[in-house]
Amino acid sequence: MSVKVLVVQGTTAHSSRLASVAAIAIDAAERTGAEVRVWDLVDTPLPVMSLTDPRQRRLPEVLQVREAAATADGFIIITPEYHGNMSGALKNWFDFLYLELAGKFAGVLAVTGGGGGDMSITSVKNSFNWCHGFTLPFHAAARPDDFDGNQLINTRVIERVRRVSSDVVRYAPLIRRTFESARADGEGWKAGVAGMHKGKDS
Repeated sequence: MSVKVLVVQGTTAHSSRLASVAAIAIDAAERTGAEVRVWDLVDTPLPVMSLTDPRQRRLPEVLQVREAAATADGFIIITPEYHGNMSGALKNWFDFLYLELAGKFAGVLAVTGGGGGDMSITSVKNSFNWCHGFTLPFHAAARPDDFDGNQLINTRVIERVRRVSSDVVRYAPLIRRTFESARADGEGWKAGVAGMHKGKDS
């Protein structure tokens, strides 16, 4: 059975450089054997998450984003860097999810306006980790000079993007199987963090 990877394009900007990075990541994941699905926040935007609106959780796009995350084994999350952070649209994507990310594995990529991408990458990893997910300690960031127009051309960055994608495909099923096995052991401390999710379904 192939590994299911969800690629999340965390920008609402049309004609973005992020699309070039995503295309490279998708190609590498597929070549490593993954079944890739894409959640593009340009094509499928989400409403601003509201805890006070019970109708929101039944909206088609909200049900779809939760289903897409729940069925994924792993994630490749790509964010622009805005003011040293992930995009607001991507943070809003996280706000709709929790159980769907627990025990899953993610690699993180960034497209920056000139910085190194460390702040936005760290913020994405922190959000994923706070959902009890696991993140690859390796990542990639692309700066403006790495592009020709909107096309990523820096071979060093391209190789890093491919390595992130390959690692997600390889390690995601191992992490998920281990988490589910631990969760089946019950709620006791020996089950680790997975035991805190005993009986909980996304």
